[in-house]
Amino acid sequence: MISERTLKRWRRDSLNPIFNVVDTEVNDKNPYTSISINKVMELHGRILLLTQQLMDLYLIQKGR
Repeated sequence: MISERTLKRWRRDSLNPIFNVVDTEVNDKNPYTSISINKVMELHGRILLLTQQLMDLYLIQKGR
């Protein structure tokens, strides 16, 4: 089972993805490593949704 601490860390990391991507994309001139910001934001949105669902399940089980 994934711990509550891990889920919170994943959520925190997914809330601030844009700053890391912009620096990488601007400084990296290799076309094979170019990252679409929209794709990254979509993935982080999925992470937020899934971690929220897992947190809900964790809290339900914790309340038993």
